[in-house]
Amino acid sequence: MTLAVRPRARHWPDRTAVIDEGTERTLSYAALADRVETTAGRLATLGIDGGDRVVVLSETRVELLELLFASLDRGSTIAPLSHRLPAETIETLSARIDPDLVVFEPQFADLAAATDARTLSVSELQSTSVDDASSSHSDAAPLFLHTGGTTGVPKIVPLTERQLKWNAITESVAWGLDDQTVTLPVLPLFHTGGWNLLTLPTLHAGGTLVLRPSFDPGATLRCIEEYGVTQLFGVAAIFQAMAADPAFDRTDFSTVDWFMSGGGPCPDAVMEPYHDRGETFCQGYGLTEGGPNNLHRAPEREATESRPDSVGRPFPDCDARLVDASGAVVDGAGTGELELSGPVTADEYLHTDDGTFDGEWVSSGDVARRDGDGAYYIIGRTDNMFVSGGENVYPEQIEEVLEAHGAVEAAGVVPIDHPTWGKVPKAVVVGSTDSDELAAYCRERLADFQIPHEYAFVSTLPTTGAGKLDRETLIRRHASPTADE
Repeated sequence: MTLAVRPRARHWPDRTAVIDEGTERTLSYAALADRVETTAGRLATLGIDGGDRVVVLSETRVELLELLFASLDRGSTIAPLSHRLPAETIETLSARIDPDLVVFEPQFADLAAATDARTLSVSELQSTSVDDASSSHSDAAPLFLHTGGTTGVPKIVPLTERQLKWNAITESVAWGLDDQTVTLPVLPLFHTGGWNLLTLPTLHAGGTLVLRPSFDPGATLRCIEEYGVTQLFGVAAIFQAMAADPAFDRTDFSTVDWFMSGGGPCPDAVMEPYHDRGETFCQGYGLTEGGPNNLHRAPEREATESRPDSVGRPFPDCDARLVDASGAVVDGAGTGELELSGPVTADEYLHTDDGTFDGEWVSSGDVARRDGDGAYYIIGRTDNMFVSGGENVYPEQIEEVLEAHGAVEAAGVVPIDHPTWGKVPKAVVVGSTDSDELAAYCRERLADFQIPHEYAFVSTLPTTGAGKLDRETLIRRHASPTADE
């Protein structure tokens, strides 16, 4: 089995592979295969060969797909970096990758200049002459992706061809992707969800991709109706923005089989507008190191199971287990750190060894609970947990409750010192409410040790380049007694 486009073009030459709204191009599988071969020839002209690395700073566009498939042919690697990251972090990541070339869109020229490598704009790449593009063998991973960096500088994960293939296979099998599948990636292609949920699996199955440069709620709703999108995967903030758009109530969702949220807990308040319209909305779980196709709630179970907080069960080609603090495997129902295994998982970080990859099991860093039927529930990160009066406090559990409040747009929780309990929670909130209202609300829904002792109200929360809560910055700003003064 191969991810390559040309074998698919032989079977379905005229079938639509990509609709790229950013460049107003529609490409058949045959046209996409031709463009991949041209890109491989341009990389050959530029001296990019087996084992070489190309950093990319770009919004979502078909050229990123062409670069990946050309890299599969050349034996080289592409490493898309988040254009939301500061130049200093780009410089750090680039030094770790040690690229032979940096390809960038003009609006990211300043970030490209932060790298110590040869740079080339997308238009310059497209005007490069085409050399002999004979395949070059290499064991190099074709794709490097960085993690969200929620607790510091992001780590880089090499995604091997084996991992990419098995993620495409397991997703196609689990979700029944086929030639009628039409997907719209709303996560950027520097994110594992951008590639592996549902972009590469859709092309693997012979479906159609609709590409937009970046997420826009109104444009996303228009595309769903105009192109007949069949599945949509995103994060809670994306679905919240769509539901708040004036076009939401009048958008025709008749072609959509399901909406799925991942990347963190999805509050009931985010799912409710979709349920109110009779749509299937479920949750999944994954991480860059693990696939990311690890756990999901099968859409067909939504009508028969009442587990709104569950992230489901393992994908067909992923194994999951829980281990306790001593490293012993937890059998049956119980709680422990979630570990993952199978052909969908990565093998290592690039130039980093922190114990995540130890033997055949990948440590997720997440504490999870498994019920008697085998469904999993994420409790929180092991490295975010703090102890308050002998009780383990997971900020994510408190944040999920706060964000279910109708007047709260976003919330983050940090530990602060307390003379009696050692540490206690403090909530940092974006919303139109006050501390008295939230305190009363939390007393009805949280254990005593989980109730925030202080509240701070801000206009925005700090986020990482991947759009996740930047806890390191949040703690630095709000964890000291005088931080908010």
